[in-house]
Amino acid sequence: MNHFRILLVAGAAAVAFSGCSGSNSTPSAPYSAPAGGMYVQIERLSRPAVKELFEKFVDHQTSNAVEPYNDPTLQGEIKSFTDALRPPTATTDYGKVLASVLYPDEYAVDLSQTGGAAYLGYETGGATSATKSTFGGRGVTDDVIDISLGAVFGNTLSTLPIGLADDHEENNCLSKENLAQNKTQVPTGTFPYPAGPH
Repeated sequence: MNHFRILLVAGAAAVAFSGCSGSNSTPSAPYSAPAGGMYVQIERLSRPAVKELFEKFVDHQTSNAVEPYNDPTLQGEIKSFTDALRPPTATTDYGKVLASVLYPDEYAVDLSQTGGAAYLGYETGGATSATKSTFGGRGVTDDVIDISLGAVFGNTLSTLPIGLADDHEENNCLSKENLAQNKTQVPTGTFPYPAGPH
C-alpha cells in the first residue's frame, strides 16, 4: 500500500497558498526558509479539537516543540481522558483504541485509494457516513468537529466495517456540535474552494 504521512503546519500552508498565483516564481520573504533550511514550529495543530479536548493546557508548549509521532503527552492524555468517560472493560478499551486512531497528531492518506479525502478515513480503516472513504486526509466539506466528537463520545468507531470498538457508552448529546453550516460558508466547486469573504 502506498501511503504518506502529511503534517500540516500553518507556515507551510501559507507557503503553499503564496505559490498559487500561476507563476513559477519562488515565494519571497517572509515565506522563505531561514538559512540552513530550518524552521521554528510555533504551534502544532493538525487535527482540530484533539489538542483542545484532550491535552492539558500546561502541556501545549511541550507538544508544540516536538515531532507529532514523538509526543510524550498527547497519546497518554487521550487515553486517560477517554478512560474517565468510557472506562475500560474486560473486552473493550475504548481509550486505547481512540488514542491509536488520533495519535500521532497528523493527517494520514492512502494514495492508492480513489474515494477522495475523508477525515479519519485512513486512520479508522473503514468508510462510514462520517468518514466517507478510506483515503484519509481532510476534505474541504468534512465537518471535522462533528467527526471528532462522534469518535470520542458517539458511535463512529463502533459503526466502522471493521468494528474498532464498541463499549455501548455513547453519549448522543455530546457526539455532534449541532450547528448548521451558514450558506455563506459553503465551499465553491473551484480552487481555492473555501467561500469568499463575507
